[in-house]
Amino acid sequence: MKRVFVTIAAVIMAVSVSTVFAQGTAAGSDSVPSGQSALYPVRVDVARVYTHSQGYKVVYRKGQASFAEAYIPSSWFVSGGQAMMLRGWGREYPYMVVYYKDDGSFSHLKLYVLSNMRDSTWGTIEGDPGDKFKIDTLKLEF
Repeated sequence: MKRVFVTIAAVIMAVSVSTVFAQGTAAGSDSVPSGQSALYPVRVDVARVYTHSQGYKVVYRKGQASFAEAYIPSSWFVSGGQAMMLRGWGREYPYMVVYYKDDGSFSHLKLYVLSNMRDSTWGTIEGDPGDKFKIDTLKLEF
């Protein structure tokens, strides 16, 4: 009899504790802290990344059969800046994730590239690109 009572008490205790934890996580899962906006990531497949002293030209897929270009200034690739480059390897590389705020404005981006810069996905820009790298925001084409 004592064993049945202990088992029932343990089940009741487990259910009540799990209910408390479930309420705590559900209340905070969808809310955004005040003063901050939600971020929406947009992932694009990158065909090629061109390097230049002023930044990177990223050629990415736009739809099924066309490509678009994005120019990313090298000044964005600083600690706490608007861009981050992550090197790795694998068939999914290279790709880029651009984060937009809930009002549609650009927040930051992450550029995932192959570690081996001798790969065919890497290239260089010869000559002067003009004002292509003098930008404040990034708007992807679809």
